[in-house]
Amino acid sequence: MQLILGSIYIIVIGAVLFSMAALLFRGDDSLSVRVYMVCQGMVVLWCASQILQMMARTRGELTAVFLLGNIGICFVGSTWYYFARLYSDKPLKGPGKFLPALFSVFHYLAVLTNGLHHLYYVDFSAEEILHGPLFYTNVACTYFFTVAGAVCLYRNMKAEQPYAKQLVAASVLVPVALNAVYLTGLVRPSFDITPLGFGISIVLIMLAVWKYRFMNLKKELDITTEKLLLERERNRIAQQVHDTAGHTLTMIQSYMKLAEVSADREEMGEVKTYLSEARTLSGQGIRELRESINMLRQEAEYELVTQAVMQLAGQVKEIPVEVTVQGEDSERYSHLSKPIHDTVRECITNTLKYAGAAKVDIIVRFRKDAVEVVYADDGEGCDEIAENNGLRGIRERIREAGGTVSFTSAKGEGFLTRVRVPV
Repeated sequence: MQLILGSIYIIVIGAVLFSMAALLFRGDDSLSVRVYMVCQGMVVLWCASQILQMMARTRGELTAVFLLGNIGICFVGSTWYYFARLYSDKPLKGPGKFLPALFSVFHYLAVLTNGLHHLYYVDFSAEEILHGPLFYTNVACTYFFTVAGAVCLYRNMKAEQPYAKQLVAASVLVPVALNAVYLTGLVRPSFDITPLGFGISIVLIMLAVWKYRFMNLKKELDITTEKLLLERERNRIAQQVHDTAGHTLTMIQSYMKLAEVSADREEMGEVKTYLSEARTLSGQGIRELRESINMLRQEAEYELVTQAVMQLAGQVKEIPVEVTVQGEDSERYSHLSKPIHDTVRECITNTLKYAGAAKVDIIVRFRKDAVEVVYADDGEGCDEIAENNGLRGIRERIREAGGTVSFTSAKGEGFLTRVRVPV
C-alpha cells in the first residue's frame, strides 16, 4: 500500500514540477508567475512530506517531516491568494497586503513552538496525531484564501477564457473538498488525501494553460502592449491635429485681422505682406495635417531650443512677443527642442484665441540639469483653470519628456505657464 501511495505522490510531484516548467516556457518573468511558482512549491513540500512520513521511524524524524510539510500547509493558501490578486491585476495595497502572509507566518510559528503550548498538535506521535485549535484556524484561513483567490480569478478573467474559468474553479474546489472530507472524518483513509486533490488540481491548471491560454502571459502582454501603443499613437495624432489646426487657423485669423486694419488705412503693401504670411502658414499647416492623418507626421527639428522658440515668436504679428534667454544654449539641449516648440506654440495659440493680451513674455533658462521655460501673457486671465485639450496636451507632452508643468492665472492678471524639463 505504501508503495502505491508513494508512487502516486511522486507522480503528483512530477506533475507539479512539469507545470512549473511549462509556465517558465509559456510565461514571462512577472511577479504573478514567480508567486505562482512559490505556491506550486508549497504543494511539492506538502506531497514530499507525505512520502517522507511513510519512511519516518523515530519521533525526531517524524517531527522533521511535519515541520517540512507544514511549510506547504501554512503558506499554500496565502500564496495562492497573492497570485490570484496579481494575475487579476488587483494587487493588495496598504497595510492589509501583509495580512495573508502574517496569518501564514503566525500558524507556522505555532507549529515550530508546539512543544511549548500544544495548541497546534494536542498529541503528536507515530501512532496518533490529535489536532489543536490553531490547526483548525490555519485550515480555516487556508480555505478562505484559496476560495477567495478562486473567486477573484473567476470574476476577473477575460471573456475569451470561459472554459479556463471553470477549470481554475474546479482546480481549487477539488483539493479543498478532499481536505474537508479527510478532516471531518466523512471518509477515513489511512493517509491525507489532500495532496491527491492538488495533483488533480495541477492537471486542471495545465489543461487551462495549454488549451485555453490561462496564464499565457507573454501573449497577453504582447496584446496589451500592442493595444496601448495603438491607443497612444491615436492620441498623439489627435493631439497633433488639434495643435496644428488650432495654431494655423488662429495665426491666419490674426493675419486677416491685421490685413483688414491695413486695408482700412489703405496700406496695401502691408496687406500683401500679411496675406503672403497667411498663405505660407496655411500651406505649412496643410502639409502637417496631411502627414498627421497619414501617420507620417514630420517631426520639426531644430538644432537649438532658442531657434524653435524664436521662430514661433517671429510668426506672431498681432501683439509683441519678447523672448529672454538666460544661460547658454547648446546641442546638449537639442533633444528638447520639439516638446518645447510644441508647448510654446500651444501657449501662443491659446493667448491669441482667448486671452485678449497686449503682450507676451517668454523666458528660456538653460541650467546644467534642466531647461526651464516661463510663458506669460497679460491677458484677461481666469480664476479657475479648465484643462482642455490644449493644456492637457501640454501636460502630457512635457510628462513624456520627463518634465513638469504648472499653470497659474487669476482674473485680470494674465496667464502663466512654467515648464521644467530635465536634461
